[in-house]
Amino acid sequence: MATDRAYAGLCADCQYARIISSERRSVFYVCGRASSDPQFPKYPPLPVLQCHGYALKEQDYQARLPVEP
Repeated sequence: MATDRAYAGLCADCQYARIISSERRSVFYVCGRASSDPQFPKYPPLPVLQCHGYALKEQDYQARLPVEP
């Protein structure tokens, strides 16, 4: 995940991002918000360092919660 975060920025763990891989091994991040809101680019320039639509994936959110004794 650290490598993905360095490459894609916030898209690496955003719940709205989808990863598309081509036959030539290219990787593209597609913004799911772009389909309903034109202010979001479908293919944002990477790495995305700021995004007002960013939302952490639920599984990543759960993994970051502190463990209670």
